[in-house]
Amino acid sequence: MADQVLELSGPLVIGGQQRVARTTSAGGAAANVTAGLARLGVPAQLAGWAGADPVADGLLAGLSARGISLAVVRRGRAPLTTVLVHPDGERTMLTDRGEGGLAVSDVPPAWVAGAAVVHLDGYDLLRSPAALAAAAGLAREAGVPVSVDVAAAARIALLGVERYVELLTALAADVLFCNLDEARVLGLLDSVPSWAPGLVLVHAGPSPTRVVTRAGSWSVPVPPVASVRDTTGCGDAFAAGVLAGWRGGLPVLAAVESGHAAAAVVAGVLGAQPPS
Repeated sequence: MADQVLELSGPLVIGGQQRVARTTSAGGAAANVTAGLARLGVPAQLAGWAGADPVADGLLAGLSARGISLAVVRRGRAPLTTVLVHPDGERTMLTDRGEGGLAVSDVPPAWVAGAAVVHLDGYDLLRSPAALAAAAGLAREAGVPVSVDVAAAARIALLGVERYVELLTALAADVLFCNLDEARVLGLLDSVPSWAPGLVLVHAGPSPTRVVTRAGSWSVPVPPVASVRDTTGCGDAFAAGVLAGWRGGLPVLAAVESGHAAAAVVAGVLGAQPPS
């Protein structure tokens, strides 16, 4: 996904006019996570769907230059998101979904073979649910853990919580990432429902991250960030740091701290991906 980032010079006024600083950068949750892993020195592969247009050519070339392996089916037109970055660093995203998607027949066992973890994105779950379920099934057959990042709370509410829970349950994930609003919508704040995996991580910006398990819950403080320029992609960077630490042998709470450090790097730059 391409991100057109517009830095607002002041608070957005409906019906008004203001100057912005525009930057075009790479985005897309799955791509952001692999970029975060690559920066941490972890071998990563982006597998899935990409557009068959020049925009996607440039995006894929950028990931390849980071040392990321690519295993993508190309068709249609790449998505484009306009990101409004507010003066406090918060962002609002306006997304053109592009044209294309992933079919079950596009997902080969080779995509998950030998992986330390298969990470699936909740937006892709809305777009290509059967394909993601197939990928999760292949991972389970290969003995590979599955992690899932939840889609936005507004998208969940639009689809219906029960339907989204059905889609998540079909993935049989080992760990679930979500933000505070998503956790509220899905009932994940203080305990783990029967449908959810045994480990749920709820990140909330500068507030402590909640680690929720069936044995109890814990809070992990977020260290102060010296400079917050743009929060776009911070959740993806957090997932990359957690996954690298967790699958690298760190205890979960220490892996969460690794996630905080990775997110802080992305918060300090413009765009959804860390410096290469």
